[in-house]
Amino acid sequence: TARTTTTTTTTRATTATTAWEEKARKSATGRTRDGRRRAAGRAGAIYNASWDGFDAGEDEAEDEAEDATAARRWAGYAGALGLNLGLGTLFCWSIYLVPLEQGLGVGRAVLSSVFSLCTVATVSAMSFAGPWVYATYSASRVAAFAAAFAGCGLWTAALAVPLRAVWPLFLGYGVMFGFASGLGYGLSVQMSPYAPLSAGLATGLVTSARAFGAFLFAPMVKAMVFSGGPQYALNTLGNYIAFSAVPIFLLFRACGLAAPLAKMRDKDNVMLDEMERDIKLAPLIRVLWVCMATGLFSGLMVMSHGATLLSSRGLSAQTLIIGGVSIVSFTTSAGRIFGGWLCDRVSPKRVLVLTPLLAVGPLMWAAMDKTSILAGKLALAAAGVVYGMFASTIPVEVRRVAGAGDFARTYGRIFTAWGLSGLAAPYVAGLFYDSYGDYSFALYVAAALSCVSALVAQLLESPRTAERERVDDETSRAQAAAKRGERFIDCTTDGLASG
Repeated sequence: TARTTTTTTTTRATTATTAWEEKARKSATGRTRDGRRRAAGRAGAIYNASWDGFDAGEDEAEDEAEDATAARRWAGYAGALGLNLGLGTLFCWSIYLVPLEQGLGVGRAVLSSVFSLCTVATVSAMSFAGPWVYATYSASRVAAFAAAFAGCGLWTAALAVPLRAVWPLFLGYGVMFGFASGLGYGLSVQMSPYAPLSAGLATGLVTSARAFGAFLFAPMVKAMVFSGGPQYALNTLGNYIAFSAVPIFLLFRACGLAAPLAKMRDKDNVMLDEMERDIKLAPLIRVLWVCMATGLFSGLMVMSHGATLLSSRGLSAQTLIIGGVSIVSFTTSAGRIFGGWLCDRVSPKRVLVLTPLLAVGPLMWAAMDKTSILAGKLALAAAGVVYGMFASTIPVEVRRVAGAGDFARTYGRIFTAWGLSGLAAPYVAGLFYDSYGDYSFALYVAAALSCVSALVAQLLESPRTAERERVDDETSRAQAAAKRGERFIDCTTDGLASG
């Protein structure tokens, strides 16, 4: 009787274990098929999902995003687009320059340094404060704070006119508006995986909203400056952005993402998987940083002097408004969308190799032909396209190699390359112009930097190599477990589905 009872108990346990494994296998297979159907409906985005081999927090974020309905996803994504549109008015600063010069009696150099401070504040928000904020507060709270803080910054900057002082411009526009712009931009880019679109296209659209915001609001800001002065324009724009915090907050809340988008790192208790991740990401971060720095430096050398580049070739001042500003605004927006769309069809590595090479031919032509207006326009357009493609392709590649949980921290480090290029490239291009009397040498240097950026991008890890390393890592773990007399179980969805 005892033997029969033991045998029956063992049989029941074995049957229960087998039934549980079968249920887990079917459940994993169903989730895998559902995921494949969703991926197929996203414009064939084959490189959207990232694998780093160690992160377990990404699965929770992906499950939360997959459980949301399409309408709720669109709501959150619409909030990200609206936030970026409003914060993109940061680049309307040049419209205020002449009226502020006349009203405050200060030089152009002092007012230009306000926007330089904006660049520093934007990088500080993206690279240093942002990772902590995104890991501490929900997306809706961060979005509302960014919009409200930007509005307060514009109200503060408007006090410069009645006070006849420049410190409100540095504090309000340079520090507050610049910081809010960087914080909101980083949040919007992190919302891309939750959009009901392919990851590359979603990233391209949300980054293009930042550039399109300046293009969309520039005529309105110009009309307000000419009709009521810079104080009226700053106050009105501040009202719009500050009050937009309410609908933006509601849109983000409707998305259903209550948890923070990033994960917090405990510096005093670093886990083994986090150490392995950091070791793996360190060389990739350096390569992406150099690739981004050289590529953007090349584009910003041309874009920052676009108006004077065309005027030195005989273009009239009236035509410069259309031929310079419109070219940059349109090409940067189109480049962001095209770069993201392309990342859904080929690997981001190939896009990063191809992107800077697109500008080499037009830059060389403009450098050799110093009088051709067409060559100058093509060089400016190529620089804009390259700049835009980098703005959308780099985040896609960072998400692939770092994952959703560490995206903010990793992208923040790489984003410092944008800050360095934004501060140094205009100055270097102007230095070359003063030394040689034209932009030929600056254009040659820009073409050379584009080639360097493409060569550096070749060092990036391809998705096939990452998959091969994943398989090798699993094989080595299984062999190590076998030597210890243990059984290695692959607990991932793919492992359960194939088991």
